[in-house]
Formats: sequence, structure tokens, C-alpha cells
Amino acid sequence: MAIDTYAPCPGGSGKKIKFCCADLVGDLEQLETLVEGDQISAALDQVKRLEEKHPRRACLMATRTKLELGSKRYAEAAASSRAFLDAFPENPLALGHAAITDAIAGRMQEAAASFDTARMAAAAAGGEAAAELVRIAATLVQAAAQLGHVGFAQGIVDWLADTGLGNEEERRILTAVVGSSGVPAALRTRVGLETTADDSPWRLEFDAALDHARHWRLAKALTTFRSLKGVAGESRELFTNIAVICEMLARPVEASEAWLAVARLRATPVDDAVEATGRAIALETEADPDRSPVVRFVSRLAALTVPAGEEGSAAIELMEDRIRHAGRFDQAAFDRAQWVARNAAPPRSAWRVYDEGSPARLLSTLLIFGRQTDREPEAVLQGFAPDVELARSAVETALGCAFGSGETTDAMPAVAPTAWLMGAQFRMQPPASAPAPTPAGEPSVFDALLAEQRKALWDRFLSVWPETPLPELLGKTPREALADPQSARRVEALVSEGEATSRRPDASAAWTAMRDRLGLKAPPTIASTKPFADDVPPLRWHRLDMASLSIDDLRGVLVTAMGAGFERAAGLAAEAVNARSDATPPDRWEALGLLEERAESSGRRLEIIAELRSIARELKASDGMLDVLELRVRLQRGDEADVVRLLEHVRREHGRDQQVIQAFAEVMMEAGIDLSALAGRAMPGGAAAAGGAVPAAAPAAEAGKLWTPGGESSPAAGGEKKVIWTPT
Repeated sequence: MAIDTYAPCPGGSGKKIKFCCADLVGDLEQLETLVEGDQISAALDQVKRLEEKHPRRACLMATRTKLELGSKRYAEAAASSRAFLDAFPENPLALGHAAITDAIAGRMQEAAASFDTARMAAAAAGGEAAAELVRIAATLVQAAAQLGHVGFAQGIVDWLADTGLGNEEERRILTAVVGSSGVPAALRTRVGLETTADDSPWRLEFDAALDHARHWRLAKALTTFRSLKGVAGESRELFTNIAVICEMLARPVEASEAWLAVARLRATPVDDAVEATGRAIALETEADPDRSPVVRFVSRLAALTVPAGEEGSAAIELMEDRIRHAGRFDQAAFDRAQWVARNAAPPRSAWRVYDEGSPARLLSTLLIFGRQTDREPEAVLQGFAPDVELARSAVETALGCAFGSGETTDAMPAVAPTAWLMGAQFRMQPPASAPAPTPAGEPSVFDALLAEQRKALWDRFLSVWPETPLPELLGKTPREALADPQSARRVEALVSEGEATSRRPDASAAWTAMRDRLGLKAPPTIASTKPFADDVPPLRWHRLDMASLSIDDLRGVLVTAMGAGFERAAGLAAEAVNARSDATPPDRWEALGLLEERAESSGRRLEIIAELRSIARELKASDGMLDVLELRVRLQRGDEADVVRLLEHVRREHGRDQQVIQAFAEVMMEAGIDLSALAGRAMPGGAAAAGGAVPAAAPAAEAGKLWTPGGESSPAAGGEKKVIWTPT
């Protein structure tokens, strides 16, 4: 392919190829042909040979670094990038490649500094290297998002949008990359740069720094803002801007300190101080994801004393039989093939170990291994350290063994104490036999079991969390932290975020109950009828008086809160939309879809599905996916007649809709039901033939997909939680 000699030099010199590397045009064309033919190794060998003949040529050094990065030869790419930058320290591509190699190595602060300098160098060169910088920017966004540096990643996306680089689709994809990385709740609210008062004695320097920041000269802006600390130490605008710029430069520690400074200022309103503290906590975690205290996963080993030969095997069987009848153990299924694939001997059996509560809480997993060629029979107890300690005595008594101290190194998985408490699991005891069908409008056996489990989970959370040392509170317990005003703001921030962003209504309610447990005042209702015009932060939207909002503002709150993960506000807005007489059918469809996901009882879910069917008829839309949604609920409730009715309805009304048929079959298979056998039992009129029964309490399943106006399907409860960056 012929190269346009008036195109920018691929080495980022800022010149045209004709005036920079005209003698290498033929070689560059050959390299491009090899790359287009996916002959990366051959291209790399060729560029190395060319470098020997033409040393210190920017186009060759840039091409070599790109090829090594593209072929994932990261160590070689780092060396080539370093040589490129040493030779051309002001070259925007050399700086951009250095940013990528730093990011790959996890040095995000250095990567951000290099990219900031690359942007300035590209602007000084007249933007000739802009196209290549867009590709570098996309790589950095993905690396930063993956490593949790949200401000750096989003700052690059904002730069692309502000300068018009790349196309809209590319920017949309990069925004989605940032959102899908899991933005912490405190960082989902966008905070912009602030101006200072007209009569500020430091206004000249402040405006100069602001101009640097707005033209994406972030390092220069930060240096100038820092210089004002001595004269503007009480300026909220100053520390806000320092914090925002530090987030974009991947300096989470300095950003956290700046947000804490904002929170301490007397002029900062209470709500703003709490949210600034929440941002500081999130940035502390970004700087050190594994900061103490954490709850670590441990694995402890015990030798089993059994006789040799056949008697030994029989002795292990007696042990297994003993724990099977001990009440605190349930046998667990495991995939032997996965052990064999790892070239590891699989255990004889696996067991779940519970405490003695009612309902019993899952503590750990017990693996029992028989005698191997190179080792004696043994037992392994695994779980989070506090739970293993609780289970240890019971297991040692049941097996007649003693577990060692085990390993608790940094290599073992760990979670924050709050996540450990909220992830507790309890044993559900379904009826031994299929219960009678649940009357319409009544809670099913499945509902009762789930309600019991939820109560056990949140009772324990409310009891234990206030006395648990937390990394977010710098090792203090919430009750200890309340004694200090600054630490108390940290507690308020954690509780407020829990209320606003918990996906399940029962979790949000538990955080509200935690306020009463700790003696925290409930925040007042926000009297704003125009939350977008009044710039009410999304973390406070659940405190809005939804009844006073216009349908347009309600719609905006609902859609934005759903997308950004402010679940409580989304639920309240959905209820308000559904109650409004001026809501359109599509508005009510979206609101009811969210309410169905959040419904805590099967009865309420069926009521909402019935309302959705009514809207589908009004919109003249297919109700096939609603049949799938109802099927999941009916299987949970054990409504056999309704399951068969739905099967017949799908066969009759949606037999040609492959999407519905496939989704319906998947639900049935998930529940362990033989679809063909069930269909064979169907009688005219939808009744079930005598004999056989649909399992009454199928395992809880994630909701399927709902049709939405316009023909698109939107994810319901299944899949990962959606999180996007909140629009400004």
C-alpha cells in the first residue's frame, strides 16, 4: 500500500513524511504491508534490521514499540519505549508509549504524568500526532479502569470529548469501559472545576491555574494551585480543584487529602462534607485496595488417624457417616474433573459446616481426602478466618483430629469486613415434601424461607458491624469512630452510601436501621422540585420529595439513577412514576420493570407482571418474555397448574418466536425439569395429568429479559449490576 508522503510522520515528529523520513518511505510501506498481513514477527524483525542501518530514527523507534506492545512483548516494549523517550524526550508518541508501558507495569501515576506531557507536546506540535494519541488514550482508559483509577480513565474520556478527538462511538465505548469497571458509589457523582470569587486576592494566580486545567495542562495547573495553599488555605474552591486534578492524574493519596481538607472547612455544608469524606475513603481504597483490617481466607490442614488397609477406608467412611448425622454438616457437590484437570487428587467428599444458630450460618468448607501414594489421609478446613475458628472445634471433635495454624499470607484472598458481613449465607430448610399450592396473594413457602434468611442476615449485620474494626475508619469500629467529629463523618458517609446504592431494598433498609443503632440523625428531605437545575448530587436523590417533581424530572431521576446504581432513588422514582396519571405507558413499563426486580415477595412480582401484561396489550406488544418472567416466579412458588398453563400458552401463542422458546426452555432446565416430559402431561384446557409434580421449590433464579418499547430488550435482575458514570 502506497504511503501518502504528506501524511504526518509515524514517529510523532510533527512533520510530514516527505520532510522527515522520505528516505524510508519504501521501508515503511513494506512494514505496513507485513502488519496488514498479520505478519507481526516478520515486521518486528524487519524494523530491528532497519534500526541498525538507520539509528535514532523516530519513525522506526515508534513502530518497533508499537509492534512489541501489539505482540504483548511487554518487557521488550518497555526497553524500546525507554530508548525512544531518551532519544526524543519531547516527542508526544514517545511520551504516550512511555505512559502505556508504565500503565502495564501498574505505575499509574507515572503513566498519567507521561500522558499529560504527551498531550501538551502534541498540542505544541500542531496536533499532527493526535490520531495516534487517540489509540494510546484508549489503551490507557482500559488499563486505568481495570486497575480502579476511575478519575484518570474518565479524565482521558473527557479530554477526547473536549478536544473532539476520536469519534462519538469510540468515546461511547470508552465511557462504557469506565462504567463497567465498577465505579465506587462516592465517585459516581461528577465534580467539576470551581472558580474563585471576583474579589479574591489570589484570583490572578487561581485563574491562571484554572486556564491550565481547562486546556489539559494538568501538571502545570496542579503546581499553581498547590502554590496557593499558603494564602488560600481556607478556600474550598482551591482544595476542590486540587482534588479533581489529582484524581485525573492518578494521585489518589493527594486527592484524598484534598477532599478531607474540603470536609474540614467550616464553610462546607454538612452534606457536602459527608460526600467529600466519602470520596476520600474511595480514593484511599484506590491507593491501597488491601488496606487493613481485612478478613482473610484461610486453609487449615489436619492429618486423619485411621488404620492401614481396608480398615482405614472403612474408618473414613465411619467419619463421614458421623458428620453426616451431626446436624452441622451438609454434603456438598463438587466437580472431580476440575481437580483432575489441575493434576490434583480430588477429595473423597466435601461438606459445608454451619454454626448452631437458627437459621444456621455457613462457616466453612471441609474437604476429606483418602490415603494417597505420597501422603496419609487428611482433612482441609477452608473459609474466612473468623468463621474457620468458629467451625474448628466442632470439626475436630467430629473427626478426632487437630488442625494446624494454616497459612494467612498476603497471597490468600481477602475481603473488607463489611463485605464479609453482608455476604453471610444461611441454611434454608425447604419442606420435606411438596407443599400445597399457595393461594393467590399469599406468601409462598419460598417467600417465607427467603424472609427468614434476610432477617438472619440483617440482624447479624446490625449486631456485629458497629463493633467491627473497618479499614474505611482507619482501624476503628463505627462506634469508636463516632467519638471523633472527623471520624464520625466517615461513618455517616458509609451509611449514606449504603442507603443510596444498595441494590436490594432490604439492604438499603438495613443501613437506615443502622442509623438508629448508632444514634445517627436521619437526614432531612430535600425540598427541590428541579433536582437537575438545582444540581442536587445523585447520592441525595433518595431524599427528594418525589411527589413534587414533574414527570420529566421523575423520568430523568429514574433513568439516571438506574444507570448509575443509585438504587434507592430509582425505586422511589419508579413508584412515583407508576402512580402518576400523566405517565405514558413506556414510562410505566420502565418503572414497573425496576419494581419487579426489587420486589421482595413472589406475590408482589406476580402483581407487577399482571400490570406489565396490561401495558403490553396497550402497546400491542408480545407478552412472550413476560411468560418467561412469570414462569420463574411460578416455579419458585410451586404453582404446578400455572406452570403447565404457561407452557401451553407459549406453545400456542409464541411457538414461532425462537427467542421466547429458548428463554422458556432455559428456565425449565435451570429448574431441573424435563420439558418434553412435562409437555407430554399437558391436558386440553391447560390442566396437568395425574401423577408427577413440578418441583415445588425450585432454586432461586435470576430474572430474565423484558421487552421494552422500541423492540430492545433490557436486562432485568440477571447479570452484573449496571454502573455508569453519572452525567454532569
